[in-house]
Amino acid sequence: MTMDTASKQDTARQLKAWTRPAAQQLRIAILAGIVDTLAAIGFALSFAAAIAALAADEAPWLHLAFSAACILLRTGAGWLRTTMAENAGQTLVATARKTIADAASRTGPRRLDGAGDGERTAQLVDRSALLAGHAAQWLPGRAAALLTPVIVLVAVFTQSWLAGSLILASTLMLPAFIWLTASETAALARAQQSSLDALSGVFESRIRMAGTIRAFNGVGREAIRVEAAARELAHRTMAILRVAFLSTAVLEFFSSLSIALVAVYVGFKLLGVFPFETGESLTLREGLAALMLAPEFFAPIRQLSALHHARSDAAASAATLAPLAATDDIAATTPLPPLQTAPRIEWKAATLSRGGTPILKHIEARAEPGAITLLWGPSGCGKTTMLMSLLALADIEEGCICIDGEDLPAHHSLVRSAAWVGQRPWAMEGSVRDNLRLGAPDADDQTLREALDAAGGLGILETTHDGLDTHIGPGGRGLSGGELQRLALARAVADGARLLLLDEPTAHLDAAREEQVLQTIRALRAGRTIILASHSEAARTVADHVVTFPETAA
Repeated sequence: MTMDTASKQDTARQLKAWTRPAAQQLRIAILAGIVDTLAAIGFALSFAAAIAALAADEAPWLHLAFSAACILLRTGAGWLRTTMAENAGQTLVATARKTIADAASRTGPRRLDGAGDGERTAQLVDRSALLAGHAAQWLPGRAAALLTPVIVLVAVFTQSWLAGSLILASTLMLPAFIWLTASETAALARAQQSSLDALSGVFESRIRMAGTIRAFNGVGREAIRVEAAARELAHRTMAILRVAFLSTAVLEFFSSLSIALVAVYVGFKLLGVFPFETGESLTLREGLAALMLAPEFFAPIRQLSALHHARSDAAASAATLAPLAATDDIAATTPLPPLQTAPRIEWKAATLSRGGTPILKHIEARAEPGAITLLWGPSGCGKTTMLMSLLALADIEEGCICIDGEDLPAHHSLVRSAAWVGQRPWAMEGSVRDNLRLGAPDADDQTLREALDAAGGLGILETTHDGLDTHIGPGGRGLSGGELQRLALARAVADGARLLLLDEPTAHLDAAREEQVLQTIRALRAGRTIILASHSEAARTVADHVVTFPETAA
């Protein structure tokens, strides 16, 4: 078995597992489809009988009443089929997203490593939404394409064996064409979704760095890169549309040809001018019924092109998302109980890796309680990886990390004792109180004010008369970079974290604000272990201990 075949089988198994909770809804949808087919047959037979009765000067009302009942039944069955199929699709999507979220919760954010923010967001939102087509369209449509033609063909044969034979003969070439179309569509769907991921990643990164791009007059250059990614996506999308139009045209050709043959036969036979002996005497009722049932035979087959596109999109999406839902290749992360005092942390000949790639080798460092330890060095030298190793987001390949003299077990995290403040602290839309209570949901207003005071953030409340109810826009809108950093530090203080992990917290501040934030950090030393990663010279002035990283570090 090749690796590609094994991967396809794993994807199919994962897609089947995600579909399992929707099994009941799918069964109802398929059953409703069968009822819809039977109602269509009933309508064709009864309406043909009504026309034949009129031609014979007989009362058609009973046949017409049955026809109306079949129309109502078909309408209800169609609504039920569509509703249950859509619900099944949404159930599949919800199951897949929950599986991925559970896997990330169990193994930590490492599960989502390996792609940029924009690309990963596109995968989790847009690609997962495409999974719905597997349950909402492909599975019910496939059942209809298998069952409906058989049921209709049996009904046609009861009216005219030759009409049934003509319909059957015209479909002999369809299986080979459908197989070729499905194979081509699957490859194109994977390429198109990869292009969409690439465009999402390019667009997100440029939007996030829009200020820097404008500052360095790079708008035109970056716009060209976004346009190139958009053109690639357009090219891939048009390739899929070409196949879709071609496959639809071929299916329409075969179905139209078959219906035309049936119509010619029925017409000539009823007129008594058909040139060959067929061994059957065709009545008006039988001929009309066969002619009305012929389009019903091809109705689900005409949908096969769209169904295969839905299937290919879902399969391509599942191939990308299935690894994010797996939990057997990444060990679960176990958070250690909260520390009651500031810890003493030592890295002893520790080799740290992320995603199986070594980042730092044989690192020796220590962080003392009540002090600021500065991890100093250029961007990309491994400072962030060192911070992540305390949260089980980086693996310890060799050596060890000691917490108060005890080895930190593999895949164990200090997340319950730590607070993280990065280059761009996150703030949710809401009040200052809402943001401070993220880590301390039970804290009262006095505690929150004290946390703000300790972080030098009381100025945030002075801009309005709303106090802790001061509104913050999405992403921290309304706050300056320095205020956002102080809000993040206040959140860490309110949380009672004994370990502060600060990753380039002053990277985007001017010199004056950087100095203010660094002095605030220095004032927070008491009762805490502070590890500050930075490449700023100003950070060295507040540090109690400096760990210098060489530029050649991985």
